[in-house]
Amino acid sequence: MLGPNDIKEQLSVAYVHAVAARAGCSVERVGMDRDSIDLKVCARGLLAENAALTSPELGIQLKATARVAHLGQEGGFPFALSRKNYNDLVAPSLVPRILVVFVMPEAEESWLTQTPESLVLRHCAYWTSLRGQPLTLNDTGQTVRLSRERCFTHDTLRRLLEKVAREEELES
Repeated sequence: MLGPNDIKEQLSVAYVHAVAARAGCSVERVGMDRDSIDLKVCARGLLAENAALTSPELGIQLKATARVAHLGQEGGFPFALSRKNYNDLVAPSLVPRILVVFVMPEAEESWLTQTPESLVLRHCAYWTSLRGQPLTLNDTGQTVRLSRERCFTHDTLRRLLEKVAREEELES
């Protein structure tokens, strides 16, 4: 049997797969996570008008948590990343990278519910791009803030991939 952290990881992957499928994109699992990328979301063909690139891709560092303090407050919530993950995500790269944090209820029995009419994965994921931020010199890691305004939805994913295709900054 999987432990709670393994289950959270698998449910977060399922979340990204569902969002990407709804956006019309595929998801590739990265076999060797050397660059702090767990998944790549790929669109095929010409995605946006005035696009400089076809078939844009987006790298995702995926995290899951059931413990987010002050999630309801304005301005977002803090999330601690390891030094390696943080520094990998701030570095420039050919394939743009984002951090996606899937926030789940604290009670395990609420993570996923199923009826004949619905399959419900509770709460949602939030995203941020750390590209261009300064490297951290901390020995252990860096805490970042994720905005509650940045839900990782199929519409959001599509807009992010359109920005990648037009070679625009993701944060703008």
